[in-house]
Amino acid sequence: MIISPPFLPQGPASGDDAWLGQAMDVGGFGDGAFPLGKDFAWHGGVHLRAPRGPQGMLPVCAIADGTVAYVRTAKRPNNDPNDPQNYSGWTDNGCVIVKHTTEIGEGVTVVWFSIALHLSRIAPSVKQGQKVWRKDELGQAGSIDGEAGLIHFEIICDDANLAALVGRASGALPTGQDGRKTAVFGSVYLRLPAGTPFYDHVPASPAHPTPFTETTALPAPAWTSGDDLIVAMSLSRAGQAQAVTLRTDGQSVGTVPVPADAALFDQAVALAAAQQAVGRDAYELLRFGRVLDPVGDTANLPNWQLVAYPGGQGWVNLHAQGVHACSDADFPDWAGWRIVGDDPDTDSRCHSAALVDLILGDTGGASKDRQAKALGKVGGADMQTRLARTICQFTTEWEKGSIAARWSWLTKETPPGGGPMAGSYLKPQDFPKFQKHAEAMCFWEEANLGIPAKHWHFHPREFVRVFRQCGWLSADEMFQLFPMTAMRKAGHAWVSENVGVRKSLVANYHVELNKACRRYGIVTPLRMAAFYANAMQETMWFSTLHEDNSSTRYYPWDGRGFLQLTWPDNYVKYWRFVGKNVDDDLAKKLDAAQRKADKEGSNAPLMALEAAVAAASMKGWRDDVGEMTFVAADSAGAYWAWSYASQHADAEPANQRATKPATGAGSHTYYTSAGMGNVAATVNVGHPSTHYASVNGIVARFQAYNSCEVVLMDTPAFPGSNHPNEPQNYKPRRP
Repeated sequence: MIISPPFLPQGPASGDDAWLGQAMDVGGFGDGAFPLGKDFAWHGGVHLRAPRGPQGMLPVCAIADGTVAYVRTAKRPNNDPNDPQNYSGWTDNGCVIVKHTTEIGEGVTVVWFSIALHLSRIAPSVKQGQKVWRKDELGQAGSIDGEAGLIHFEIICDDANLAALVGRASGALPTGQDGRKTAVFGSVYLRLPAGTPFYDHVPASPAHPTPFTETTALPAPAWTSGDDLIVAMSLSRAGQAQAVTLRTDGQSVGTVPVPADAALFDQAVALAAAQQAVGRDAYELLRFGRVLDPVGDTANLPNWQLVAYPGGQGWVNLHAQGVHACSDADFPDWAGWRIVGDDPDTDSRCHSAALVDLILGDTGGASKDRQAKALGKVGGADMQTRLARTICQFTTEWEKGSIAARWSWLTKETPPGGGPMAGSYLKPQDFPKFQKHAEAMCFWEEANLGIPAKHWHFHPREFVRVFRQCGWLSADEMFQLFPMTAMRKAGHAWVSENVGVRKSLVANYHVELNKACRRYGIVTPLRMAAFYANAMQETMWFSTLHEDNSSTRYYPWDGRGFLQLTWPDNYVKYWRFVGKNVDDDLAKKLDAAQRKADKEGSNAPLMALEAAVAAASMKGWRDDVGEMTFVAADSAGAYWAWSYASQHADAEPANQRATKPATGAGSHTYYTSAGMGNVAATVNVGHPSTHYASVNGIVARFQAYNSCEVVLMDTPAFPGSNHPNEPQNYKPRRP
């Protein structure tokens, strides 16, 4: 899933969370907060204030690819006091609902809806039944109760898709088992059971692990936990990561810095050597706290890490018996997530005992007295933060036929607390005006979305925040990464040619590519852009996984896979990493032949060893890299990891406009950036370099990267372009 907020301000690069807060400026309690309004009625979304850009108020955009499920054109404002939309000041009624169908993991297809209401204008291109693409304009923010520049925004789904999105249909995350393997993203959480021992000196360093196993005698522990603890780790971002120890209620116990994932490959190889295990298994264990796709026996493979405990720090085996792993894809309760589905739905008020208990911090149900107490506490900033991670089931407020039944209590109830608001919420004689106003905003029956009126609601900002960590691309999303054209040199000039991409190939490859990217931490937009851009060019736009060039000095060890392995040393390094039994003597001969072939510019030394290579099964292994999708993708990810490509890909692109002379007259434009240049050199010539001339196909690599920037990022900058967030004359590729 690729997802972004409905407003896209340029803003400073101050971190994704800060930017997301700027893009989704949510009103406070009583001003369009989620999931409760000031009268303790359910509120299914949030009110967002449109940020301003150089040209004025920013438009409302699609937050993900989808199909327009419903459109209502906005009525023009007027001063008629009897117009239902003038109740409490003019409220715009323009509405666009988008149905989103995408993937968040292997075999995990999800369907959900985004609702943008109170638009003052609908974009002309938005038509019911038509596709829209992430970042497409939907319309303009309108007015709510006479205040301009606001929208109501919702994200909803039905029962089946709640389970697909969060991994369960109700309750807290089960504690006695691992989370799902099909969808894994964001932070990794290791739940340590009560009685877990922490040690002072086991082992001395995670880079040089000692061979302790579950059956090896250990020293006396420095501390033993009396309760369950959670260790939260993230190794998919730039810079230094942290291991944060939490209590099961989410309260932090302490933090220990850990190396970022640039060092993960070397740690995994050392761990595997010490434990006589498979390197790739060790790599997955260090990244995910468990082995998602084991190659060998992993039962006794330890994961010793230094983490905090109350009052100190100690070494703990995070892969010991009884430790269970999950990720943000499981929406764990210790990360603040609550599934609230116990409201009997007698009217529009919140009658959820679970939510009232959450607010009050005890148990006792949802009586009117407790509702009143909860209403007095719900407005605090800390409580609003907690409520933002509730996923609540209740009937939509936009069903016209049930307005009277759901809201008539407003004429009978007294606001809690008395004071100046004592008396009814609404005088009975005023209810018809309120009802007509509410009905003027309703759309549920007309929209006919195919899900029940009582459904699940997410806080939109938190939904966007968590799924921005996903990194899993559907086949359609991956297909969009490819540029429409690419340049190649023709004599002294350059030609721009159409890029032909077989969608069927992308569909066949996308699962294994996603799994490889997840395994090796290629899950941020910057890393994915650099990885896929190079993979596109290396495979001639996914048309071949084997270079098959007998004239090269490194043939028959020529390029294979998505980031094409060349020379015997790279193949041997990968095979050893994935547990192949490589003959050491033959590997030494291949290394000597490689150096000789490189020096002489002839592949004869390598060809001379082909009979021995075939006899040792290496020929078949080598062919697998260019023929089996799993191996082609995994080898690319492994090469990415051991070449430390991520630390170059993580550099924010400062795109520089560049041109090449066209045949005939004129020029072609593309954009360079240092981080991508370093990755391209690492992939093609084996080491980072910003001197791009020696990199094969560097212009096409940059053009592919530019296309990936547009698809994967929110507001990439292309100086001098006719569209500031797209390369010059950019044309999107659509499935």
